[in-house]
Formats: sequence, C-alpha cells, structure tokens
Amino acid sequence: MLSRSIAILLSSFLPTAALILPLSPAHKINALVAGTLATILAAFSMAYDRARIGAVLIGAWVALAPFIFESTLVEKAVTVCWGTMMFVSLAGPFSESPRRSWVTSPQPVQKPVQQPAAEGQLPIAA
Repeated sequence: MLSRSIAILLSSFLPTAALILPLSPAHKINALVAGTLATILAAFSMAYDRARIGAVLIGAWVALAPFIFESTLVEKAVTVCWGTMMFVSLAGPFSESPRRSWVTSPQPVQKPVQQPAAEGQLPIAA
C-alpha cells in the first residue's frame, strides 16, 4: 500500500513534464494522455486491483514507447524512468494490500515439581 501511495504522488510528473520539457509531438501527446489516465487509475488503485493493473500496463507502455517512436535522449530518460517507476511501484511486492495471518502459539511445557528429598529438608524456592 505504501508504494501505491508513492505512485499516486509521482504519477502526475509525466503530464507536467510534457508541458515543461521540449518533447516531440508524438511523445507530448503520449505523455499527456497516458500520464493523465495513469494518474486517475493510480488514485483508484487504492480501492480496486483492476485500476492498479491498468496503471501498470500504462506504465509499461510509456516505458517502451521511446523504443518504438523516434526519440531524443531527454524523451527516453523521462519516459523510461517514469514508466519503470509506475510499473515497479504498482506491480511490486509492496503494492499488495496487507494480509492477516493467525499462528497458534505452542503450548507451554511445565516442569514437574521437585519433592523434598527428606522430611526435614525445606523446599527449594523457585
């Protein structure tokens, strides 16, 4: 759940980066559309696993898009880092809901009480 919260915070960086950085038209449109959808799906991922899977797929698409479209080094750096972060934070091991498990405790073993060896001897304190 912690990584889902982090993904919600960082998911809005891609649409913002599309407006700030000089990206090609294909990457700018891809970043705006995919980033906005991923932000919405990441917000819904706290309650629905299907939204989490949708945001994971969008992150994977964004991470692979610079290898499909012609892109500059800035476009590759921004989109691969953002897509990988979304993929890992929403599909990683810390993204699952917390689970409860019950384990029975072992029964304590009682030691037998020692009897005094002789009648005149006092019992030993524990």
